[in-house]
Amino acid sequence: MTGSGGSGPSRPDEKGWLDQPLTPTAPPQVYPDGTVPPRRAVAWRAPGHGKRHWALMAVAAVAVVGVTAALNTSRTDRATAPAPDLQGFHHVDDLCAITDTAPYLSAGLKLTPTAAAGPKYPLHQTQLHPAVDTMECTIRFSTAGALDRAADSTVRARAVVHKKSDPRPEFTARFETWTQSPLLAHDEITAVRGLGEEAYLVRRKDDRDARPHTVSLAVRHGWTTYEISWSRLSSLPATSAAKPPTTEAAIALLRRTAATTLRVLRA
Repeated sequence: MTGSGGSGPSRPDEKGWLDQPLTPTAPPQVYPDGTVPPRRAVAWRAPGHGKRHWALMAVAAVAVVGVTAALNTSRTDRATAPAPDLQGFHHVDDLCAITDTAPYLSAGLKLTPTAAAGPKYPLHQTQLHPAVDTMECTIRFSTAGALDRAADSTVRARAVVHKKSDPRPEFTARFETWTQSPLLAHDEITAVRGLGEEAYLVRRKDDRDARPHTVSLAVRHGWTTYEISWSRLSSLPATSAAKPPTTEAAIALLRRTAATTLRVLRA
């Protein structure tokens, strides 16, 4: 192809696929010594480069604002967290040591002797944590006149001092929804007055035997909860000499022990 004069190929009208021209628009200036200075490279920028720059700056600003808001919210939550309602309650190293066994001994029970191969009763453990202190105790009693250990009774106590969260809602909900479980549908739940700020009595039953084999008492006072239970085996020896406590007698024993223990935990 020739140009309008027919003397050579025509030059394209386009500058090329880059924004910059393919050839310099002016010849380079020659130094006096005849050398040609190097041509400064022109940085290529894609269209929209400025817009992306501002968009990135906007995203960074939003992130900073979000982090600042989260930190302020965290500090606000810590500032508004309620103070623990301990009311003087504290942990003890041995919950069994402050569990009053005199009522059980007066009722004709006696401490079960420890077997050589079995656990060493009374059993106790205490777990301490900045959020919660937990104490547990297990005591075994035997019935006078019983022929074997089938008439033994077990008393279990558990005290929890909550130091970071209020146990009120969960404590109440636990007993208000107790019988919703199919396995606990036959149990009896009764609110108890005169113990702590809130207390419930649970008589554990099943569909085969109307007599409760386990009775438990749960008490909440401030942010401290205390539970104590009495349980026995149902197959008692057929002897008139072995007379374990009745259910009502066991409930009276639990109430007395709970009241005594809570006073010591608060002292």
